[in-house]
Amino acid sequence: MKNKRTPMFLAIVCLVGFTQTAVSEDTPVPRPEQPGNLSVWITGDPDDAVVDLSNGPALLLMGGSSEVDAAFRDQAFPILPGGDIVVIRASGSDGYNNYLYSQLTTGPNQPNSVETIRFARRNQSNSDYVEWVLNTAEMIWMAGGDQSRYVNYWYGTRVQTAMQAAWDRGAVIGGTSAGLAVLGGVVYDPDGVSAAQSDTVLQDPYDSSIQFSGPFIDIPWMEGIITDSHFAERDRMGRTLTFMARLAADGVVEAPRAIAIDERTSLFIDKDGLGTVLGQGAVYFMVEAPNVTRTVVAGTPLEYGPIRRWRLEAGDTINFTTGRISVQPMIINVDANESWPYSVDDPYARVEGSTESVWTLY
Repeated sequence: MKNKRTPMFLAIVCLVGFTQTAVSEDTPVPRPEQPGNLSVWITGDPDDAVVDLSNGPALLLMGGSSEVDAAFRDQAFPILPGGDIVVIRASGSDGYNNYLYSQLTTGPNQPNSVETIRFARRNQSNSDYVEWVLNTAEMIWMAGGDQSRYVNYWYGTRVQTAMQAAWDRGAVIGGTSAGLAVLGGVVYDPDGVSAAQSDTVLQDPYDSSIQFSGPFIDIPWMEGIITDSHFAERDRMGRTLTFMARLAADGVVEAPRAIAIDERTSLFIDKDGLGTVLGQGAVYFMVEAPNVTRTVVAGTPLEYGPIRRWRLEAGDTINFTTGRISVQPMIINVDANESWPYSVDDPYARVEGSTESVWTLY
């Protein structure tokens, strides 16, 4: 874990070091002046819509590529009917604005506004304007891009403090690809290095491409979990299992878990911890099985397992409160000394049968 990044400590510092903009239904605070160096796009009504968030908070995770329309329309929007959505990103522009504002739904669940803020440097994350926008949002969505920029630009700033406050007041928080990456309880943070590749890190679990940062937001369902995206499409099973092995071997997480999501696929977790999958691909949930063993040594092929791996497809559920999952797990062992490192022919395959199972830690 990088010493320069201890976000939960930094979040405490933020709370001490900054005064949050007060938001009151009776005495609304006007929108501050937009900084001249900040790129902002607003679609819809720029005035704050006051919305009941008693059905939140909720978490919307996507694996990259095309968005899952139904996840926004049928799962997220009903939590924030007529509310304000804020998209934050470090590249791109207003591609989400019309899509989220008018292309998915009409009527009472249509957002009041969609505002995109693009950050180009860290000091833009501490303005009164950014804080006000995030503090009046009913949903905050993190676009894809480079999660290392998000770590560098947002951790320890008013963005991080406001994101935590949004979750705490019942907002929907979500992200895709890089936005998914920073929502884990541990964040894969390839700042200044090439992205980790399965073949490389299986042969050396201490390859320089593996770097971690701490959590961006304290979300109970994500404790001890590292996330990954573009999963089957980019053959990331090996790197995600290596991430888990490293986190355990280094003492960062006692019982590591992973949520990895295919492209065009989503996982929506409601306020009670019930996660439901939508989309064309799968969500993979992985935990160490009892009696797990690990050989995690620099320059030595990884040996790791057994790991329980669930593949959840559209309509399948995982309950982060009860531990119940609507599908059966696959057991995977890893021995990267072998030409095929997995103990199964296809580590991405679905286990047939619909009998409910339960995941537990040790």
